[in-house]
Amino acid sequence: MLFRKLSTIERVYNIGMEHDSINYVFKYITNFIKESESDLVRLYDLKVLDKIVVNDIMTKDLVTLNEDESIDELGALIKKYRHMGYPVLNSKKELVGIATFEDLRTKKSSMSKLKKLKIKDIMTKKEELVSSSPYLSASEAQKIMVKNDIGRILVIEDGNLKGIVTKGDIVRTSEIYSPEPKINKCSHITNIYFYGDDPKKVEELADEIIVLMGARGHIISEKEDFIEISDREWEPIAKIMKRQGKVDHLSINTKLINLLELNIIKEVLKLIEKPKFEEIIITDHITLVDEKSSIQRIITDVTLFEKSMKTFGTITVRIDF
Repeated sequence: MLFRKLSTIERVYNIGMEHDSINYVFKYITNFIKESESDLVRLYDLKVLDKIVVNDIMTKDLVTLNEDESIDELGALIKKYRHMGYPVLNSKKELVGIATFEDLRTKKSSMSKLKKLKIKDIMTKKEELVSSSPYLSASEAQKIMVKNDIGRILVIEDGNLKGIVTKGDIVRTSEIYSPEPKINKCSHITNIYFYGDDPKKVEELADEIIVLMGARGHIISEKEDFIEISDREWEPIAKIMKRQGKVDHLSINTKLINLLELNIIKEVLKLIEKPKFEEIIITDHITLVDEKSSIQRIITDVTLFEKSMKTFGTITVRIDF
């Protein structure tokens, strides 16, 4: 029940910054992506608790006490099961209260005049209890616990005890959607478009990239509409895309979130800066799949202006759980 598909959320962030190099821009975007992604997951954590009901996370197989048992039995259960509170039943198996470690700690000494204390002497009676329906959301249950400064709520339906939900149950539910999940798969495509008053600059840049990549041992393959650059395992790294026989844009394909982790890409970015294009548009499309099969899509659209050294754009972070 806990792992059912819940929903999709998305957040858009605006970028506005000064830049002194394309390298700097990519570092900034990478850090921004990681921060915005964490922010989005924290937001999603709250949403998770709205979507999950108490019935999905409560303990249903309960350990109970009888109201006429000695308080020593409460101590024995706490020691054995490590739970801090237990429902109390009467001889008819009806719920009459709850006995907790706090009750044992605070009431035992104050009632020491009584020789043989029973559970019913220290328990919190049913009419004083805060209870919940099985269909209350986990977030509402959490609010009730905070408001009443309690660590557990008995779950009751039609007068019958169905289970107990604790702060620990809610914390574990949130932790399932950790803000730092292990990424099993990453696809990162970056397209770079160049604009200026001299179209020859793009052709010359493409030639320089081919020479550089070839000199570094990469494989250059001429296709009909693009020139493909691959590593020695024939994994494509970059494509110089063409339109009507002329260079249109550069496409970089990696399995890394941070393009700058590839040294060859740093060299390519330095080449791109040399011609001083009036305007460079960069679009990133990142898809991450983690161990919980959630899919995170990050789309970056930024424009760099040479004259003003300004960068504007957006980062859209979307997670499908």
